[in-house]
Amino acid sequence: MRPTDPAALELARAIANDAPEEVTLVGVYAHCGNTYGCSGADAIQAIARTTTNAVLSFVAALRQAGVPCPHASIGSTPSCSHPIPEMSQLTELHPGNYIFYDLQQTQLGSCQPQDVAIRVLTRVIGHYAHRGQLLVDCGWAALSLHGAGAGQGPQGCAAIDGHPELRLVGLTQEHGLLEHADGQMDFGRFPVGSVLALIPYHACATAAMHPVYYVHEEGQVVALWHPVRGW
Repeated sequence: MRPTDPAALELARAIANDAPEEVTLVGVYAHCGNTYGCSGADAIQAIARTTTNAVLSFVAALRQAGVPCPHASIGSTPSCSHPIPEMSQLTELHPGNYIFYDLQQTQLGSCQPQDVAIRVLTRVIGHYAHRGQLLVDCGWAALSLHGAGAGQGPQGCAAIDGHPELRLVGLTQEHGLLEHADGQMDFGRFPVGSVLALIPYHACATAAMHPVYYVHEEGQVVALWHPVRGW
């Protein structure tokens, strides 16, 4: 509900007072998803400031009405990547994508390319010389199709780490197709069995596809993370 809607205060009062044995109002939350339409820190911070002030004003109104509200929080990785002073008055921040970052966040200005901490490894399993394409064993079941739509970035669903000249041009469930940006693929550089690292457009969607994350430091696996799955 919008914080300026009078019904929002009535709902909060009902949650807090009508059935305290069954439910407790612990706080309010707003996700400033409109930061995903921004380009640059200034625009992101303007939305974060508006969202933060709206949440804090609503919390103040609740307390003035005698409704306890211990927590005030906002979310969105872009806003939390460019924090503003007003955020210090909040009790929580919820930047879901912040743990990894991805291509989308670099395009939004949330981070630099070197900050992205997620890769999907794939092997070259075939050469299509007549089409100038490499076949890899990574499809949308390992990446998701986020980034494939128009206007979602020049790299599409993923970029190839260390190879800006390559483009991921096609995905089936289990396979992908790579082409050289100028059409002149040097197959000798990518023999069958070569391992490539893909940087996904949307880390959340990609991470949801995998049952385990291999955490590495300087090329050595130092931990295995098993995510919570399902809804």
